[in-house]
Amino acid sequence: MDEQQFDKRMALLKKSYDRLEPQLDPVDVFAQIEAEKAPPPQHIVSSPQKHSKKWQKPAVLIASIASVLLVGVLATPYVIKQPENVQSEVSQKPAPKKVGNEDWVENITKKYNSKKEQIRRELKVSIDELTAFDFIKNADSTLDFYTKSNMHLLSSDVEYLKSTEEVIFNELMTPKRALERIKKYNKLTFDESYEVYSLYVKSVAELEIFYSKLLEPYAHVLMKTKDRDQLPSDLRAIIEAANKQFMELQIDEEGVFYFKANPIDGEFAPNYINQLHPDIFGFFEYLQKGDLLLADDLRYTREETVKSLKIMERSLLANVNAGSPNYKLIRKNFESTWLALLKGTDNYPAMTKKGKINEQYIEFLQKVADGSYGEVMRVCAEKILKELQRDGYSETLAQLSSFEIWKTLLQRREETIGYLNDSDFSIVDMDRLQKEQIKAIYEQYTKNDDEAIINQLRPINIVALYLYASIVGNDSVQRSLLMQDAKIGASTLQEIKSLDVFSELGEYDGIQPIVAVRVTKGYQERYGRQFIIKVTYNKDGHYRITEIMD
Repeated sequence: MDEQQFDKRMALLKKSYDRLEPQLDPVDVFAQIEAEKAPPPQHIVSSPQKHSKKWQKPAVLIASIASVLLVGVLATPYVIKQPENVQSEVSQKPAPKKVGNEDWVENITKKYNSKKEQIRRELKVSIDELTAFDFIKNADSTLDFYTKSNMHLLSSDVEYLKSTEEVIFNELMTPKRALERIKKYNKLTFDESYEVYSLYVKSVAELEIFYSKLLEPYAHVLMKTKDRDQLPSDLRAIIEAANKQFMELQIDEEGVFYFKANPIDGEFAPNYINQLHPDIFGFFEYLQKGDLLLADDLRYTREETVKSLKIMERSLLANVNAGSPNYKLIRKNFESTWLALLKGTDNYPAMTKKGKINEQYIEFLQKVADGSYGEVMRVCAEKILKELQRDGYSETLAQLSSFEIWKTLLQRREETIGYLNDSDFSIVDMDRLQKEQIKAIYEQYTKNDDEAIINQLRPINIVALYLYASIVGNDSVQRSLLMQDAKIGASTLQEIKSLDVFSELGEYDGIQPIVAVRVTKGYQERYGRQFIIKVTYNKDGHYRITEIMD
């Protein structure tokens, strides 16, 4: 279940609770339950586990809604026993139109099965093949959720049932049906376009794999002729079914035929596709191209690659939901590919074998600096170019990392590192237990003077140990946790004399590990909101601190 499905289901569950009639006295309800000697619920006690902070709020929300729904469900039978002649002193609005839940379930199930059969014919598959698709299984599960497992939660409110029906049928979706939603609009907003993309992505990858696998027995036939009329009828049927889902027949470098969907500018792209908001095309571009790196080199030509990156950049800058899984996939692809482009690859090296700057690389760098390939990396390329032309060496290029590219992207989005993207961090509270653990690690290391102890620590533990050593003034331990060329400067971190100054530690698990050290609100005026500490591997493959930024 993705984030949007989760939100919709939670909203509908909350509506179910809100519509339960508030005529109960909880004391009477539980007294009656006690009188009937209902067996008390059994509780399973488990040892508490510490979860990442980012999961705490959703967990509380789920628990809260589940608890009030439980009370509502227990209470419902007793509503019937309330006196019928009780009148509310407050004037009520006209009751919404209602329908019977059983009738609704029967109708929605018939509509669902009819649509499912239409999809089977659209895809030209058997019943067994259809029911084997994961996106169909998810749709069946959603139908079951509302019509069987949680039927007692259904409201008779027509508007509520309409919303529930939409949730169910949004799961029963093919790429073709998803994009046909565009026809309902004139020009779509970004949010409307993202909704279409979210429906499209439910089934497209699975169908690409399915149709591509069907081509395997016909590889020799496809090699012999490109004339579709000369192909066997069953192969033509496969190709036609895939084409209706905007998929093109392609062949890779090893001579393997496969299908790839390209609804934006492909051969079978619908004429209404340009009604989508242009900021959404980066998501479709990533779906169509996939990762732009293959091992350590570019998967496509350099020109094709930067064209794709420019399209993705626009989506990365426009989408406000930077914590979503789809956004993160594109962002990581963007960071790693730009890093490879600027550092140079085997096919597109920055330096010649004789150690001189490659002229083609300089020409490429000039185009990046001119803004031909987007705005995010323009200033960085301009700086590298000036340093290379002046010194024949670029410190900016030498220090460039995916983290620096991410930081540049955030600056373009006018965001702050580690604050508006907390979903990228595993966050730990600096509570009493955490402080005791830090002190215990410190005492164990200083007592045994064994480097093996710190060699097994993760970045967040390395930073925590460094903070404690700084507070107690142990320069020797601090040095053991730093790279020899670490950039510390005149960091105000050295002025802090208590762990109480820190509220949280957040570890970013990326190609370039970093730790955000959050400052307690009462100390932010003096020390700032946070410190960013970059961590890297030393020559022996162990984490050490390479830079501290206020």
